[in-house]
Amino acid sequence: MFSSDLFVAVGLRAESRVAETLGTLPPPWQSFPTIEWRHLEHHGESVGEADLVVFHPHHGLIVFEIKAGAVKVQDGKWFYASGLAMKQSPFAQARRNRYALIDKLRQRLGRDAADALTVTHAVWFPDVLWKGSLPGIEAPSRAFLLDRAALADPAPALLRIFREAAPDAQPWTRAQQHALKELLAPDCQQLVPLATHVDDAAHALHQATEQQVAVLRMLRLQPRLLVEGGAGTGKTVLAVALAREHAALGRSVLLTCFNKALAQALTAVLADVPGVTVQPFHELARTQALAAGLAYEVPTDSREQGLFFQERSAELLLQAAETGGGARYDTVIVDEAADFAATWWVALEALGAPQFSWYCFYDRQQCLFQSTDQWEPPFTASPMVLDANLRNTRPIGEAAARMGRCAVPPTFRVDQGVPPTVLQSSDFAQMAGQLRTLLRDLTGNQGLRPEQIVVLSPYRRDNAASAWAAGLDACATTDALAAPLPGLVRVGTVQGFKGLESDVVVLVGIDLRCMRHPANLYVGASRARAALYVLALADAGLAA
Repeated sequence: MFSSDLFVAVGLRAESRVAETLGTLPPPWQSFPTIEWRHLEHHGESVGEADLVVFHPHHGLIVFEIKAGAVKVQDGKWFYASGLAMKQSPFAQARRNRYALIDKLRQRLGRDAADALTVTHAVWFPDVLWKGSLPGIEAPSRAFLLDRAALADPAPALLRIFREAAPDAQPWTRAQQHALKELLAPDCQQLVPLATHVDDAAHALHQATEQQVAVLRMLRLQPRLLVEGGAGTGKTVLAVALAREHAALGRSVLLTCFNKALAQALTAVLADVPGVTVQPFHELARTQALAAGLAYEVPTDSREQGLFFQERSAELLLQAAETGGGARYDTVIVDEAADFAATWWVALEALGAPQFSWYCFYDRQQCLFQSTDQWEPPFTASPMVLDANLRNTRPIGEAAARMGRCAVPPTFRVDQGVPPTVLQSSDFAQMAGQLRTLLRDLTGNQGLRPEQIVVLSPYRRDNAASAWAAGLDACATTDALAAPLPGLVRVGTVQGFKGLESDVVVLVGIDLRCMRHPANLYVGASRARAALYVLALADAGLAA
């Protein structure tokens, strides 16, 4: 004989497993487990209990009955695997609780208003893969029965239920949503806010790996080395560790990159290390040229300016190095080296002291300024390859790889996490409203601090096409990208945030023009550690 306590324990584990799965769904999905109420029966008042209620403001409510363990149906009757007959069909239980909830909504909203809303019911068997047919009297179709397979990706299964229950569902108004929360929230445990998932992911990601230790050991032994790895594989972490080690040996170290914000972040990290110079390439060229007595004059014309930064600045740096008036370095480290043009390598090599060490960290998939086929490293060598993603949760890393049309890393530090959300809009004005709502939800309902969020776009917020930027009025923002600032959401371009990362990234202003440059999407999406939102035009080709 099985004890009743055992049945209760098994059932609670099943409900908990489903609740945890639904907790990975992004807003505006909501879940309310274990809802209890009193309702009238033919013989008086009784207590009802719904195992789980799922809500989406655009689709409606699903009242779930959850059954643990194996079950079977024989001659229209339901049995547990032990052979014990159920008191009633799980669908009958779900239906009964559905009508009890509808009665409560009628009391709060009025009969006509409540009956116009979509409220349906379904059954979930999280421990089994359902085989065979479903008795026709139980449910309209198989869609209303979920099994273990739905735990992997519950959203499509939930949406199928809504489509079959009410293809033309009426969205819930704010007043109706408020009434629902007033009805359910006092007696239920709401979903874990996003902030908790973010904190959990951050704790798991901030740990060293055996692969990193092995690469660092190799870096110590090799005077020149190429290190190749996808976004989030720890290239910058290794570059910083290498700079510290070489400085500790008394060597003069240059750590350079393209991105100003990344250079600022690296400067802050290495501020306590004497002997390390951190400068973005063009600032390096300017300071070296001026030190050598050369004029460093940036043209005002935009086209001439582009040519200056691409070619002339490197020529000035080379001239400065050849004069012998500038600094010389025992170690040159280049982070995000895929941003560097071939002519820049010549200038950098001229800054090296005799027998200097040279290390380059790069990802060919992150070439934003030239094609991956055109870019070449500064010297010929077999690269050490980093293949473990240490920054992104698996759902984010896989999504970023798909957007960038590149290979998915074989391993992730964190396999579970909140799936990325794609919000589609017809134009940038509508996108502004979506951005405003999202930022308010993240910093309000989801418990995130503004400094945990970065809003990125392929285009500057002052671009004529960036009407989405109107949605930034939902919170205080800053253009300073290098480090989080308390109470401020960072806003910038994908290019400007390359090499950096944030707990939450909102990638906004995505249209078909971006799709011709998948590196923009890859770089932008891969900046997110724990949560990613993509706001795109409906024709951008991204699946919702």
